Amino acid sequence: MYSIQCHIFTQIEYMKILKELSRKEFRSKFGEEHLCLSFLSSEKWSKGFCCFKCKNTKFSSGKKEFNRRCTKCGYDESPTANTLFHKVKFGIVESFEMTYDIVTSKKGANSIWLAERHGVKQMTAWLFRRKVQEAMKSSERYPLEKEVHVDEFEIGTPKKGEQGRSKSATKIRVVIAIENRDGKPGRGYAKVIEDYSCKSLKPIFEKHIKFDANIVTDGWSGYKPLKKNFPNLTQILSNNGENFKMLHFQIRNFKNWLRGVHSYCEKEYINQYIQEYFYRLNRLNFRGTILENLLKRMCQEKPITYKSIKYNAV
Repeated sequence: MYSIQCHIFTQIEYMKILKELSRKEFRSKFGEEHLCLSFLSSEKWSKGFCCFKCKNTKFSSGKKEFNRRCTKCGYDESPTANTLFHKVKFGIVESFEMTYDIVTSKKGANSIWLAERHGVKQMTAWLFRRKVQEAMKSSERYPLEKEVHVDEFEIGTPKKGEQGRSKSATKIRVVIAIENRDGKPGRGYAKVIEDYSCKSLKPIFEKHIKFDANIVTDGWSGYKPLKKNFPNLTQILSNNGENFKMLHFQIRNFKNWLRGVHSYCEKEYINQYIQEYFYRLNRLNFRGTILENLLKRMCQEKPITYKSIKYNAV
């Protein structure tokens, strides 16, 4: 009964987001090139112009509308230059709409679906998707607070005879932390770890949880040393997951999303898919601002070259 209630909560909240971000509304804001470039220009230089080449802060109009030309070295910079929209292969309008599809699709959008919808090669769709995921990474400025539940889980099919916290090289280990708000999930974060030692578990506590939060974990020995820096950490018996129903439900949700939408991905990319999942989860209550927030982030991130990314996943 508990997990069903959580499921209904999640779907209702997410449908509110989709309602706020209708495709008609999106296209009225970003359906033409000049609208997209105007948005990028205002966001990219919201704190003032600074020449990418010489760091001069004075500019004049560039060759094209919305470009800015440095008055010192003459460098002509477009709104897309040195952002994650740098040298996109299918136009700025299409890239905005692909971003919209990635962030508002109810279950998520894999590269096969994106390629078919936008008329591009699958590799092109996957590589752009990686750019979007890069902008979804946590700023680490808003740590979890109040009551926080922490646990670990594994991704992958275990070998015969493997149980519990195994040392299998075929499985990917992940630690997850989510705020427990009266049995409903609040914000959360997760991270791939090498093993279940205190050393591997410690970073998610230091980067994503307030030191005075009421942290609840199971009885695993790796958490015990963390009580020195997190005095409100309490360890209880898992009771086969009964004492962590909300957390285990979210773990199942993530696994089902990863398996159902993306089918398969290499270990080196798991953190990016985790970033995407929790970017969406952590903004269930932000409704109409989730897309513009992501577009702003893409303006602020440095470009990723296609040559720097291997095509290993969908």
